[in-house]
Amino acid sequence: MLGLGLASSHAPALFRPAEVWPQIYAAIPEYMKGSQPHTAIDETPTVIQSYIDRINAGFAVLQEKLESFKPDALVILGDDQGDMFAKSMMPAICIYTGSELWGTLAVPYLDEDPKSMIIKLKVHQGIANHLLEGLFKKGFDPAYSEIQRPIGRPEHGASHAMIHPMPKLMPALDFPIVPVFLNEYFPPMPTAKRCWQLGKAIRSILDTYPGKVAIYASGGLSHDPTGPRAGWVDEPLDRWFLERIAKNEHNLLKSLFTFDSAALNGGTGELRAWISVASAMDSHAEIVDYFASSHAKIGCGFAYWSRDGK
Repeated sequence: MLGLGLASSHAPALFRPAEVWPQIYAAIPEYMKGSQPHTAIDETPTVIQSYIDRINAGFAVLQEKLESFKPDALVILGDDQGDMFAKSMMPAICIYTGSELWGTLAVPYLDEDPKSMIIKLKVHQGIANHLLEGLFKKGFDPAYSEIQRPIGRPEHGASHAMIHPMPKLMPALDFPIVPVFLNEYFPPMPTAKRCWQLGKAIRSILDTYPGKVAIYASGGLSHDPTGPRAGWVDEPLDRWFLERIAKNEHNLLKSLFTFDSAALNGGTGELRAWISVASAMDSHAEIVDYFASSHAKIGCGFAYWSRDGK
């Protein structure tokens, strides 16, 4: 049975010390910085450290919820940014059904060695296949992969959506996962309505599993890490979105991405995972925290759902 929902941002800055944040901001091309409606000048080292303290506190809340619930598996919904997949194959939805998923905690533009920072996560193959077969019966046609063979960036393994948050959510890496890749970056992408429908289907399928299952949306909120809006966070959009899930008005999110808007491009597309989880849980979300940072280039949010809405 599906009983716990979690969601958080996964930007690289969230997992790095304060002294690295200026380097992360510096990765924005110079020609973009002068034209952006934002500034990082007010984000002093003290402010950055306060953000890091909030990040650690946010993940600590989600970690406590996960450890208290003790699920048989954590289903992770997240995107791939050219690591596992590439133009030769770009599935809208892909479920990984192999026994283990690996990836690196390294960040490419920080010149970190991916081989030195690899972690491995056990996959719950029973629940993965249960979900895969159930989605076919529900009218979805997901791709699946039983053998991990990254074709985008082979040295990086799985995308950071699946890898970077795990040491924060479960430091012992003790819960098996079920990776569900959503295409949230490369057009054409699933509509918000389709992601909402996916959440409903996932809930129905997992409720037929006799054990306990948790689900996690990895990504968001508004951001455009290397695009024309890099460093600018759309706080009104983020706060409107968080208010909808806090009030259990996830049905109102089905219209996102139906119109062309610069604010919805780039990494903001990762809200698709949050829509799926909000739909699957169908209860009031508890918003743990939210802040916007130009240095981190992210609207950073943390939320969780319990099945009874408490």
